[in-house]
Amino acid sequence: MIPARYGASRFPGKLMQDLGGKPVIVRTYEAAKETNLFDEVYVVTDSEIIYNEVELHGGNAIMSVKEHDSGSDRIAEAVENMDVDIVVNVQGDEPFTSKEGLELVLNLFQGPDAEKIDLASLMTEIYDWKEISDPNCVKVIVDRENFAQYFSRSPIPYPRDKNAAVQYYKHKGIYAFRKEALMDFYRLPMRSLEAAEKIECIRYLEYGKNIKMAISNTQGIEIDTPEDLVRANKALKEANEGEVNNKYRNFPMVPKVVFGQGSFDQLQSILSPERKSKSPFIFLVDDVFIGNNELIDRINLRFNDKLIFVSADEEPKTIQVDQIVKDIKAEFTYRPSGIVGIGGGSILDLSKAVSIMLTNKGSASDYQGWDLVKNKALYHVGVPTISGTGAEVSRTTVLTGPVKKLGINSDFTPFDQVILDPDLTKGVPRNQWFYTGMDCFIHCVESLNGTFLNAFSQSYGEKAYDLCKEIFLDSSLSEEESRAKLMMASWHGGMSIAYSQVGVAHAMSYGLSYVLGTKHGIGNCIVFNHLEEFYKDDVILFKEMVAKHNIDIPQGLCKNLTQQQMDTMIDIALSLVPLWENAIGDNWETVITREKLASMYRKM
Repeated sequence: MIPARYGASRFPGKLMQDLGGKPVIVRTYEAAKETNLFDEVYVVTDSEIIYNEVELHGGNAIMSVKEHDSGSDRIAEAVENMDVDIVVNVQGDEPFTSKEGLELVLNLFQGPDAEKIDLASLMTEIYDWKEISDPNCVKVIVDRENFAQYFSRSPIPYPRDKNAAVQYYKHKGIYAFRKEALMDFYRLPMRSLEAAEKIECIRYLEYGKNIKMAISNTQGIEIDTPEDLVRANKALKEANEGEVNNKYRNFPMVPKVVFGQGSFDQLQSILSPERKSKSPFIFLVDDVFIGNNELIDRINLRFNDKLIFVSADEEPKTIQVDQIVKDIKAEFTYRPSGIVGIGGGSILDLSKAVSIMLTNKGSASDYQGWDLVKNKALYHVGVPTISGTGAEVSRTTVLTGPVKKLGINSDFTPFDQVILDPDLTKGVPRNQWFYTGMDCFIHCVESLNGTFLNAFSQSYGEKAYDLCKEIFLDSSLSEEESRAKLMMASWHGGMSIAYSQVGVAHAMSYGLSYVLGTKHGIGNCIVFNHLEEFYKDDVILFKEMVAKHNIDIPQGLCKNLTQQQMDTMIDIALSLVPLWENAIGDNWETVITREKLASMYRKM
């Protein structure tokens, strides 16, 4: 039920204001409907204007018979003779109401104390004192089980000691009532506290009802002022265009990094301040190190720490992440102190994904995309044992899911700590060394030639590009120097694409990987070998490197593909819109057609 009053003291007629071509109230109705959480969705209003507008857009509306002081009263009148169990109140001025917030509220009725709950609602953490002291912002205090104790327009609790560590919560306008509790509210008179604060939830508390609160830090936009409406129109426009702000990228960097031969021995002193009582560190280690006691002994496991060997023979998968997370939760009572990944790009990506999924619900596949992660990841540390992928510094963890290969790209993905010890890359097989090194080289080429390039990404890309030429074409470097320089090239290449983007080779190699299981580094080399049309001079240089190191680039991978395989490969490649936009520009779809991609894949 969406109560909708035409009059509003701060912004009269706000629910009929235009938001992306539709009135605010229609946007709110559609947002609630699209969650698919409800048997029915209605707008309940005292306004014929609002009623007619909702009906005109195919929605369900109910006219109030009586005048009402609150949205709850208006809803109660509407549902009095309906056969319903749970009634949810969504505020009409919240057109960005999310499924996540509504699910959090509804899930409380499935929890262990569900029988005690008369009403469930939502709150969000607030920190700005201006907002905390704003009487238009309703605050709530809760007990240790998150049952509401009181709501107020004043700052509660009042911080007599200004240094007191207090978490403030803002009450968000989503309620879920048991019908009988709602009808009690409707029939009981307003008492003094509700009358003083003008907060209807207080009536429930005054009559002994239990209100359970869920926490959500998803920030929507409430339309309270004309300025809010301007912000909402801008947000809707960006959402509809699927915009990623490529001009101003406010992305996090790895906050701590140690570099140098032997730096791996600092691992335990680095982990020590992060270790929590009874909570283990989980070490995900490439299974090539099984039996390598020299490295394993240097990890120096403590207390109930656990070492898990993981195969990197195949690209990381969402189902693999989910299984690791499930096993960790089943074995340990306490959430781990952190995740430490020791290996190449695949192991580092798995470690980042596991750290995210230990604090976020659902499957890893739910978070494949840009900025879908809501909760901060578990503390995680990356220790690369091969250089070139840039996984140690990147904002993404690339995973193959049930329907796509795509990264979990979020502010919570980057490692909290990275240890760069060139000695750990000793003994890497020559082909693997070359393929991952070329992954770095291709990162630089695609970043430096892309439309998203800026001075920040350019400075990193140029340094990595020069290092790659030195490493793979200069015969005077010692192995020790080469290892250190490639580790730095990997870091700089990863930073360059973090603040711009990759391009054609990566988009097409994702298709190879998803359909044929081709490893990322070698897949990039297979594709790049045929990209003279896009990166002519750099492909010539790449082929010079291939010849110098006597590397055989696989041929004929795609010659026996079925039409279904080819179509899937093309679908995967085309889905990576930001990569194509960076490589070619806004008109990329006129250049990269399905026929064009099929022709290019057949060359491989």
